[in-house]
Amino acid sequence: MQEQIRKKVELELIEEIFQHFKKGTGKHYDEEKHCKLIVSTMMNSERGTVGAFCVEAKISEFTFYEWVNRYPLFKDLYLYGKLIARQVWEEEGRQLRGQDFPMGVINYAFEHWKMIGWSRFGVGKNSRIKLNLNPNGTPLEHYQQVILQASEGDFTASEIKQLMEAVNVGLNTHEKLELQKQINELRADLASMSANQNVQNPFTNKGTT
Repeated sequence: MQEQIRKKVELELIEEIFQHFKKGTGKHYDEEKHCKLIVSTMMNSERGTVGAFCVEAKISEFTFYEWVNRYPLFKDLYLYGKLIARQVWEEEGRQLRGQDFPMGVINYAFEHWKMIGWSRFGVGKNSRIKLNLNPNGTPLEHYQQVILQASEGDFTASEIKQLMEAVNVGLNTHEKLELQKQINELRADLASMSANQNVQNPFTNKGTT
């Protein structure tokens, strides 16, 4: 009976989320509601992540960063919220520091605390990083977005170096393709002008000038 009730509640929740996104209501920004929600989320030691905010607000992560880039107040509170989350995490570490454990006994609370530091703040991380990039943007826009994210403290120095090298490769390739495109257009124009020369009317005969 309890399993049936659980499945029913789960299906109702799935339907609610589906209809929410289908109607497009997931992108509606409410300044007071969402600005307060980002602060309360980041203050919560159990839920202080962008993902937790997105689940609560029923939006995608892409929409979240659109709001960050579009609404200055929301951005300021998000950046401030990250400082709060870091302070909450460090305070938990100071409390764990005072706990005594027998030799050889694993402090699981401390290990969990370290894992939170790695996943949320990149403390001691040596793994994949997340990029806030518009997939439809140009390499130049990607470069600007990486710089913006770096200014918010999301990358280490070595990560910034690797990212800049990768973006520069894409930027150079993009510039070469654009240059080749312009050259091809010029060749096409020259060919068209040469084909349209009128030897009977010298005023229309511009040649390839």
